Amino acid sequence: MNKNIPHVIATIREVTGFTPDAANALAQALNKAGLLADRFATAGIVLRKHSATGTWTRQATAAVRPVTELEQQTAAWDASCARATVLAEKIERECAEGTGLMSVRTDGDRLLVSVQVTEAGQWASWRTYLGITVDVPQTLPYAYCGEGHRDGVSVSVLAYDAPQVEARFTAAARMPYRHGGQLYDLALPQRDSSGAVWDFHSTRTDGMPMLSMRGVDPSAAPVPLSNVVYHVGPLVAVREQLPVPTVREAPQVAAGAEVSA
Repeated sequence: MNKNIPHVIATIREVTGFTPDAANALAQALNKAGLLADRFATAGIVLRKHSATGTWTRQATAAVRPVTELEQQTAAWDASCARATVLAEKIERECAEGTGLMSVRTDGDRLLVSVQVTEAGQWASWRTYLGITVDVPQTLPYAYCGEGHRDGVSVSVLAYDAPQVEARFTAAARMPYRHGGQLYDLALPQRDSSGAVWDFHSTRTDGMPMLSMRGVDPSAAPVPLSNVVYHVGPLVAVREQLPVPTVREAPQVAAGAEVSA
């Protein structure tokens, strides 16, 4: 018997004003449904007889019934959904107006995100931020789709206008190359996160561009673009300023003087 029932009956009567019989019936129903814990319960010992040998063995019993597999699955699902909600709120806080975030919502334990892309580098930035690692086959002519995981949550993203933005970038670039979802114009110098500048050197046999760092020994071996991006990325194109020609000052003319043609 659950020794906690008398206390429960007293609490029910105090809070609800039920009669003793009604309070007892409610307490018994709650106990039968397994909703009342017995704070006085202790582990016991069960003797089990082995039919083959005729001997008895002592087996301890738990004070609390074991959690069923269904209950474990339910608890795991609830925890997954809670993680998705926390991540959605975090993204909404971190992505202020103007970042391109259109919407973020949960679908059970998954996160569905939609963004607007207006510059060539934004799709790569969103991929990194959301943990996108898989490009979903493109079925929409006006958007890219990707899937991945962030903070233990499955994320799906829809990037509107990304194909059109990247098509314009590719048409304008002299040496376009895509790596990790990012488009580069390797005809331009690339500045890494430490401030060092890299120039295109050559192309490896497998098609990977090789870069050389400015300011180092020219005989040093070039480095694959993939390694540069992984270790010191992201890379930002440097549009070097051309020297401005000297402007020859026109001779000053005194006020009221005539200028001959």
